[in-house]
Amino acid sequence: MSDAATATYRWAWALIDALAAAGVRRLVMSPGSRSTPLALAALRHPTLNVHVCIDERAGGFFALGLAKAEGRPVALVATSGSAVANWLPAVVEADMGRVPLILLSADRPPELHDCGANQTMDQTDLFGRHVRARHHLPLAQDDTRWLAGLAARSVAISLGPLPGPVHWNVPLREPLVPAEVPALAPSAVVPQPLPTRLVPEPAALATLAQLVASGPGAIVCGPQDLGPEARAALIDAATRLRVPLLADLLSGLRCGAVDGGPLLAHPDQVARTAPTVRWLLRFGDTPVSKALNDWLARCAGAAHVVVSAHPRVADPAGLASHALHADPAALCRALPAATTTDDHLARFHALDAAARTAAEACCTGEAPFEGAVLRAVLAALPAHTPVFIGNSLAVRAADGFAGCTASPLSLFGNRGVSGIDGNLATASGIATALGHTLAVVGDLTFLHDLNALALARSCALTVLLLDNGGGGIFDHLDQAALPEFERGWLTPQAFDANHAAQTFGLSYRRVEHTADAVAAVRAALAGGGGIVHVSIDRAHSLARTRHFHSQARSPNA
Repeated sequence: MSDAATATYRWAWALIDALAAAGVRRLVMSPGSRSTPLALAALRHPTLNVHVCIDERAGGFFALGLAKAEGRPVALVATSGSAVANWLPAVVEADMGRVPLILLSADRPPELHDCGANQTMDQTDLFGRHVRARHHLPLAQDDTRWLAGLAARSVAISLGPLPGPVHWNVPLREPLVPAEVPALAPSAVVPQPLPTRLVPEPAALATLAQLVASGPGAIVCGPQDLGPEARAALIDAATRLRVPLLADLLSGLRCGAVDGGPLLAHPDQVARTAPTVRWLLRFGDTPVSKALNDWLARCAGAAHVVVSAHPRVADPAGLASHALHADPAALCRALPAATTTDDHLARFHALDAAARTAAEACCTGEAPFEGAVLRAVLAALPAHTPVFIGNSLAVRAADGFAGCTASPLSLFGNRGVSGIDGNLATASGIATALGHTLAVVGDLTFLHDLNALALARSCALTVLLLDNGGGGIFDHLDQAALPEFERGWLTPQAFDANHAAQTFGLSYRRVEHTADAVAAVRAALAGGGGIVHVSIDRAHSLARTRHFHSQARSPNA
């Protein structure tokens, strides 16, 4: 039996070592029995940084945050059965958000399947089309040379051309623990693929030149950080073309921005009354702003050129007239100079100035609401602070009210499927990789991922809790008129955030005013993190938001 356990451990070591040689540097594991050989090999591997998370669902999102922050694949290990199924929400987000993960699910051997064995189910195709590749590995065998190639291919596939998760299902037969665990050495590094750049073809550039010469246009960038080079190229292209650049906050373009250029501070509000254009260049994912998406639909007669460095096109309304698979920075640098007049950009500037004035007026006063708190907090953060903005109302309030910040910030969000699950765990992964990080979440998002506070305790994560007493996002939607609104959609919950903080050993401060929230967040970021709790009156929040939309109109528009 000892020989069998040793052979299984050597096999598990070969799997883990092959991934390490292919470039994996972090692994997130959850305790379990069947996964013991994989976990033990990871814990003893000298080049792997192993993170232990007791909950597989939180562990999946924690790995997602690590991979988002570092841009390289993170491995996950879990035991067999429902433990693996708990990865599914994070796997779906990684698929739609294009985040590289390597999933190693321990499994029972073939003789324990379809016979009522405990903790056993079919795991081979558990994640379906949400993974880029799946491999059902054999039981332990002596020949492990081929694993290096499999690992190298899996890592490469996870990184592109469409980044995302790869699944290895690993059946392991008992005994699982050798009497003496052999000391094994890591292998040599496998050659890594070199990055490539998709340069636009001359014919594509000629078509684009004709389109931008046809009349006034605009550039739209959704919630995807394209990187500093592409961000600079986008602003330069909009400047040369003399067209407005309407950028989602999560694109990062509006952080560290310079006033007076083509970049608009309040595209969500501008889009509500903006004139239509003849052509649009679209980058990144689908915008958070419904108003911006509605404006794109009003421009249905325009040429919509959707540009992406990966094969998946963000065009849910089916408006694209052209789809271009190209590197955004290379494309923007190749665009021609302006053919439109300055009057076109001036009209958008007038709308943006009116929105900025209205936002400043609506965000004054001591009574906090989501827009005011986020506008003030984001403007006060130190340069390059990592910020995770939670889904539902938080990300919409940030996009609508924050405007542009003088300091560059590193913004993150889970906009692949836009769920409120796993937000705190994702932010904890980002904080583990990048250091002092701010996570902004609503009260239901906070409760949904409460056990992830165990992860926050070990990293410098500050949680800004915007507590509006339930699903405040629905106050802005048609469901608010239903008699069942409070029971079925608002769903207010009774909980004590201070007790939650004490349970997980986190500092806690409750604040009543926007200025106090700014001071508390800055203090927490400078220290060891913690929870800053802001109570928000839903009626006041709704009234302030509606007043902003009604006032933010330019008389010259």
